[in-house]
Amino acid sequence: MLKLNLDRNSNSEYKILCLGAHCDDIEIGCGGTILKLIESHPNTVFYWVVFSSNEQRAKEAIKSANIFCKGQK
Repeated sequence: MLKLNLDRNSNSEYKILCLGAHCDDIEIGCGGTILKLIESHPNTVFYWVVFSSNEQRAKEAIKSANIFCKGQK
């Protein structure tokens, strides 16, 4: 596993773009990493993009992103 080194101080703001082909790809593929980044860098801003969905799954994806990024910008 590669270690992600974010050199700035803990108050620095990071912007992270999460891309998923399907509704749950981001959560399954890098959910643990997202939660760890939130824990270690509270000023992180996430942009969550899912490329394919239907209306019901889109609502689920939005709800999931909000749960993962609770308290984030």
